[in-house]
Amino acid sequence: MIDNKELLYIVDADNNPLEPQERHVAHKNGLWHRTTGIWVINRKGQILCQKRSLQKDVRPGFWEAFFGGHLAPKEEYIHNAIQESNEELGVKVTQNDLIPYKVFKSDKPTHKEFQHVFALILNKEISEFHFEKEEIDQLKWVALKEVKKILTDSKTENWIKKTWDEEVLLWLEALYVSRV
Repeated sequence: MIDNKELLYIVDADNNPLEPQERHVAHKNGLWHRTTGIWVINRKGQILCQKRSLQKDVRPGFWEAFFGGHLAPKEEYIHNAIQESNEELGVKVTQNDLIPYKVFKSDKPTHKEFQHVFALILNKEISEFHFEKEEIDQLKWVALKEVKKILTDSKTENWIKKTWDEEVLLWLEALYVSRV
């Protein structure tokens, strides 16, 4: 559930910890903070995508190809990724289930973040996920090639795009090929 009063892990431009701030303050003032991005892929080479709830404070109703959240003060990236997978998708995962990639830096005026990207390989039907209705309106599996096309096409408007999407998709493609 979205809580604008929740405290976030605020950092400086070099990802060094600072004093925690409330979510709405961090977003309003463009403060650097830490997030996770969990990309879920299955053995068919599909990415689990979500349509964000209309209750979200940032880009409600948009589609995105990853899951995740904001880190609480002093929280580790891996622990947040585990918690977000459990909360958002109703999937119990452990540290061993998550495949870490790297931390990306986004320097947008309205959203400054350090996002640690993880992969999670899951072979479930949509009906097996118990997702948070306050966070997600809909889930669907989309072929990796189609996700790549959507996220690299500048004309696609209702998808959240990150500057590192193409790099992450190439990594996921290689990961998928090595695991099948």
